[in-house]
Amino acid sequence: MSCLYTYSTENTGMIAGLGMAASLVNKDLEKYESHMREVRDFLEQQLKDRFGSSVQFNGKLPGSERIPNTCNVSILGQGLQGQRVLSRCPHLQASVGSACHSHNINRPSHILLAIGIPCEVAGNALRLSVGRHTTKQDIDLVLQDLQEAVSAITAEEQSTQNSC
Repeated sequence: MSCLYTYSTENTGMIAGLGMAASLVNKDLEKYESHMREVRDFLEQQLKDRFGSSVQFNGKLPGSERIPNTCNVSILGQGLQGQRVLSRCPHLQASVGSACHSHNINRPSHILLAIGIPCEVAGNALRLSVGRHTTKQDIDLVLQDLQEAVSAITAEEQSTQNSC
């Protein structure tokens, strides 16, 4: 026995499967990347069209490269914290930050703060990702979710302000 492992511990079937999966993805990587970039760009354009000046893209810095499948966006407005908006979206599966910081869902991303995004904007951030099977129809459904959530929260906020 060496390093607490016995001989033949390796799962060779899984190792071979992972190698084959990597090979298949690599074969079509450019196609997948192109599709995801196209769908992400469609998502961002639709967010601009539907929310106008109330939307801010975080990390979309001039001269910087971005991964093709992810959009980090804040919808500006009172009470529109990312987690609150997501809790009102029955179809949208998204996050407010990276998985490795999921224990801090009520705090703005330290990365967004480090690149100069104001705290109140970073607190409203949504991290939206698309995949190789995401369609423009999926994006339309998600945008409907977001619009309904934002409208409901905005109405609640206005109602609360008017009752004081």
